[in-house]
Amino acid sequence: MDLFFDLRSKKIGYSRIGRIYLSSKEKTHFSTPNIVIPMTNTLIGNINFLEYFETHQIFFITKQIFLKIGFLRDKFKNTSFIYSHSGTINRFKEILDENSHMLSQNNVISIIPFNVPTTSIDKDFTIQEIDKYIHYARNILDSHPNNSFGITIKIFDYSELIDLYIPLIKEKTNIKILNIADLFDNLNNFRTILRVIEKVKLELNNNLVLMASGRLIPKYYPLLIYLGFDLIDSSYMMYLSAENFYNTVEELLPVYRLKELPCACVACSGKLKKLLQEKYLQEKILLLTLHNLISATIYMNKIKQFLDTEDYRSFLEKTTHDDPLLYSSLKILDKEYFERLRLETPISSSNTNIKCIGPISHYRPDFQEFRERVIRNYLPEQWTKLIIILPCSAKKPYSESKSHKQFYKVIRKFPEFPDFQEIILTSPLGAIPRQLENIYPVNFYDIPVTGDWSQEEINITAKMLTKLLKKYDNSIPIICHIKGEGYSSIIEKVVKKVKQKFYFTNVDDNLTSKNALKSLEDKITTLKNSADKVLSPHTLLTNTWVRKFIKIADYQYGIGIGMKLFGNGVKMRRNRNKTKLKIIEQEKDEFIATFDLNKGQIELTIAGADLLFSFIHKLNHLVFDGEKIKGSNLFRPGIIDFSANILPQSNVIILNKNKQKIIAVGNAIIGSNNIKNIKRGIVAEIYEKL
Repeated sequence: MDLFFDLRSKKIGYSRIGRIYLSSKEKTHFSTPNIVIPMTNTLIGNINFLEYFETHQIFFITKQIFLKIGFLRDKFKNTSFIYSHSGTINRFKEILDENSHMLSQNNVISIIPFNVPTTSIDKDFTIQEIDKYIHYARNILDSHPNNSFGITIKIFDYSELIDLYIPLIKEKTNIKILNIADLFDNLNNFRTILRVIEKVKLELNNNLVLMASGRLIPKYYPLLIYLGFDLIDSSYMMYLSAENFYNTVEELLPVYRLKELPCACVACSGKLKKLLQEKYLQEKILLLTLHNLISATIYMNKIKQFLDTEDYRSFLEKTTHDDPLLYSSLKILDKEYFERLRLETPISSSNTNIKCIGPISHYRPDFQEFRERVIRNYLPEQWTKLIIILPCSAKKPYSESKSHKQFYKVIRKFPEFPDFQEIILTSPLGAIPRQLENIYPVNFYDIPVTGDWSQEEINITAKMLTKLLKKYDNSIPIICHIKGEGYSSIIEKVVKKVKQKFYFTNVDDNLTSKNALKSLEDKITTLKNSADKVLSPHTLLTNTWVRKFIKIADYQYGIGIGMKLFGNGVKMRRNRNKTKLKIIEQEKDEFIATFDLNKGQIELTIAGADLLFSFIHKLNHLVFDGEKIKGSNLFRPGIIDFSANILPQSNVIILNKNKQKIIAVGNAIIGSNNIKNIKRGIVAEIYEKL
C-alpha cells in the first residue's frame, strides 16, 4: 500500500485540512482531520454500530482476525484501517510476516506498537526502552519495504528524547504516520507537549500524518486539531464506557448520576436510559460505548465544519472556557510560540466572522501578526498635518457605521481632509489607521461592547498607538474625539511617551451629539494649520480609496510598494456582486490588481507584479522549475526556490527557472515552513498565468 498525505488547506495555528491517499493508483482517500473508531468483535456484532458507522472512513483494529482478506475486501473495501497489536513487538512482527502480502495490497496501515508495562520510569530507563524500540522498528521497516507503517512515539515527559526518533523517521520513507502516544495524558506538562510538536514541525517532513492516541477525551479534540493532529484515536472511549462514564463533550459524567440523557443517538433514545443504574451489565456498557463513540464522532464532524468554513480559533477559544488546563495551554501557545505560529497562520480569510469572547482572543496569532505588521510597514503620509483619534464601532468597516458617518460629515467639510490622519482605537486589535479598515482582520472581528476596558486591552492599544504616533512629526497636533475611562486611560499612557500635543473635544453627552460634533469641527478649524510646513499631496493621491490601496499594499508587501503600484492614480470598477474592486492604473489604463472585499486583500495581476519586478527580492515569490505552468495549481515538486516569509493565503509571484520573468501570480496555500518541509502537495493556487 502506498499511503501518503496531501495538504489541501492551511488554517490558523498548526491546524490543517488534508487527505490521506491509501493508494496512489486508485486515488482512494479519506479526509483529515478525522477520528479513528475502534472496531472490536463486540461492536461489529451490534447492528446499531454497523448502521451508524457504515460510512465512517477509518477504523482502528487490534485483532488479527480482522486482517482476513474477505473481511477487508468484501465488507469494508472502501474503508481504511489502522492495525496495531497490544502484545509484544516480536508477536507483532510475526503477524506482519504472516500477512505481509495482504497488508501491502489492501487498505490497512500498521502502527508498530511501543508497549511498556509502566508509565512511571526514569530517564535512563526511558532511553534504553526507546533505543530498543527503534532497533526493532528499524528491522521491521527494513523487512517490509513495500508496506507503509506508522511508528509510535513515547517520550515519558522527557521532551528532549524526541531527538532519538528523528534519524529513523528521516531515514525510512515507508514511515507515513507518527503516532504520538500518551503525550496528552497530563496537560499540566503542556510545555513538554509543545516542545515535541515544534520539533516535529520544524525538522520532519510535513507530509507525515500526525495521530494522537492515549487518554484522550472529546473536549481535548479542538486543541489537538489546532496543534496540527490529523487523526485522533478514540479507543479510550471504550475504557471510559467500561468505567461507566458518559460523554457530554463538556464533561465526562458518571452515568448513574444522570436523570435525563442529553442526547438523541440510537443508544440514548433506546434502552440505555432504562439501564443507567445497572453498573456492570454488559448490555449497558455496550450501549454506553456506542453513545460515547457516536458523540465523539459528531463532535469531530462539528470541528471539521468550523475548521473548513468558520473562524476555527473562535470555536477553540469557546471550548477552553470551562477547563483551566485547556485555557492556560492556549495562552502558553500564543505567548511563547508566536514566532512559529505566525508562519503557519493564514494572513486572510474569506467571509469569516471573528468572535472575540475574552482575553484569550488578545494574542491569537493573526491578531499579533496584524499589530506587528502595521507597526513595521505603516509609513505616514508625508502631507499629514493633523491626527484625529476616534473610537471603534460595532459595524465594519468603521466608515459605514452611523457614528463614523457623522464624524465623516464633520471631517469632510474641510477641503484639506486628505491631510488628516484618522486612527481608530479598538480592542483587541489596537490602533487602526483609517486606510486599513477594510483588511483582515479589521473588517471581520466582533467583540462584546460594554464600554469597559481591561488593563491588558488598554496596554495593547496604548503600546500600538505609541509606536504609530512616533512615526509622525512632533509638530502635528492630535485631536482626541473619545469618551469613556478606557479610551482616556489609553491616551494618558500615550501622552507620557510621545512628543506631540493632544487636544480633547468637549463631549458632555455622546460623541455624535450636536455639541460634540461642533466641538470636533472647532478643534479641526483651530489646529489644522498649526503643524510645521508639510508637503501638499498630489491631487491623484487625495482619493480615499487610492490612499487605502497604497497603505494596504504597503501592509501586504512592504514599505514603498503602494506608491510604486498606485502612485500615478487608479480607476476602480466593482464586479456585479460588489465583492471585488478591479484596480486599473490610470496613466496606462492597465489592469494591475484586484481588491477582494471578502478577503480584505489585494491580489496582483501579472501586469501589476511586473511593475514591482525590481522589488522582487522583497516580495513573496516562488521559483518554478520551468517556463510555463500547466493547470491552476502549483505543486511542491515544481518549486526550486521560495521566499522565507510566505504566510498561508499570501499573494505570491511565480518566477521562471532563471528568475528573469514573472510567469504567474497566485495565492499560497501554505507558508514557507511547510514548503520547506513537504515533498508533495499543492503550494499555491494560480489565478493568472502566461
